[in-house]
Amino acid sequence: MNRSHLNLLFDMLAAVALVAMIATGYILRFPLPPTTNRTHELWGVSRHEWGAVHSWVSLAFLAVLFVHVMLHWEWIFATVRRRFTSSKAEPNQKLRAGIVALALLTIIGGLFAWATQTGTRKLETPLHPLRETAITTVDFQRDVMSVFEASCVGCHGPKKQRAGFRVDRREDFFAPGDPKPLIVPGRWEQSRLRAIVTGQVTDMKFAGEHLLPAREIAVLKAWINSGAKWQDEAPSNPSPVKP
Repeated sequence: MNRSHLNLLFDMLAAVALVAMIATGYILRFPLPPTTNRTHELWGVSRHEWGAVHSWVSLAFLAVLFVHVMLHWEWIFATVRRRFTSSKAEPNQKLRAGIVALALLTIIGGLFAWATQTGTRKLETPLHPLRETAITTVDFQRDVMSVFEASCVGCHGPKKQRAGFRVDRREDFFAPGDPKPLIVPGRWEQSRLRAIVTGQVTDMKFAGEHLLPAREIAVLKAWINSGAKWQDEAPSNPSPVKP
């Protein structure tokens, strides 16, 4: 395969990857917006699975873009050089410039990775009951399922069930537990779910991944204290939370 055919191939691959990124981004924004992972799917694929496709397509686009730059490096180097200087290029100068550019990109990428790793932190859990008084009513589908879909269904859903547990099945929450039931309707303090999502359980597998943000904990607390009604049991109006 000659150079022009190789350039055309990678240009077409880049175009396909870009279109795929736009298409999957559109799917995640419009046909399958947030909170629809449990209730909707597109062509047999859930929203979380479309999100994984979008991520892989994005990585593929970056890889093709990198190869594209390498194939066109001579043109890029000549264009930049003509823009900033009129002198002739020295022998091996294109190679040195390419090495410097690759080193800079590596440093920038490394700094970005370091910033994201060190900048990630756990959100504070509510330590005082006054921090949760903003949640006065709760709707199962709108509020509770939104929490499950955002934070739980990836590991405890239809496609993957760690420990055999699913958040989309009522019986998994209300089955007898040891030493306490996972949910005791009307009694947040006695529900084992409270200890799990607030980080009080440290000896279970993936304990840190079960810690939820303060607002999501407040939603679950409001739901349990209002009776922990499931979708087919919930009244048409949101249930008030017991004081």
